[in-house]
Amino acid sequence: MVFSKVKYGILGLLLTLPAYAQNDQSLILRGNEQYKKGAFDKAAEDYRKAAELNKNNAKAQYNLGNALYKNKQIEEAEKAFEAAGEINPDKQLTANALYNKGVAHSRQKQLMESIGAYKNALKLRPDDQQARENLQRAINELKKQPPPKQDKDQNQNKDQNKPQNKSKLNEQQAERMLNALRQEEKRLQQDKQGKQPTGGMQEKDW
Repeated sequence: MVFSKVKYGILGLLLTLPAYAQNDQSLILRGNEQYKKGAFDKAAEDYRKAAELNKNNAKAQYNLGNALYKNKQIEEAEKAFEAAGEINPDKQLTANALYNKGVAHSRQKQLMESIGAYKNALKLRPDDQQARENLQRAINELKKQPPPKQDKDQNQNKDQNKPQNKSKLNEQQAERMLNALRQEEKRLQQDKQGKQPTGGMQEKDW
């Protein structure tokens, strides 16, 4: 299962602050410097401190997620991306956070969770082709999953058709998701007819 990389690109700040000013913004600046050097553990520490100082700093949580993911701490990264998306009303940041959360779930084989994250990202940014492609991959992988296993003793007492029904239900759910995805793609193509593109996709480093 190959999914697109997450949207790296740490979020900077418009102002510079003296090194001694230990507030959330100065910690983000310091974390960014560590991130650029490849010291992801130190960067994560600074971003975490910034998030603790300011619970409403979505940039700290978003950058923390990227640093944690780079450091192969997938579950913690997922939580940071989720927190960033809940804090910030900015559509682009929230969509990127949801996309990254989806990738983190995908890497852990949590397909239903990844599908939900990609779908929420697309609600905010329907033109995000990578999120759309990852969503379809996750749905395809879900359809390939075998039916749940049951103990031998349970099989003697329960209807043998139940596991098959569950499998069919999963396939039906996945098929509905695919159909909805195709309908959304058709709608987007119709909306874009006669319109000139406004710019390319945001570069994603992972």
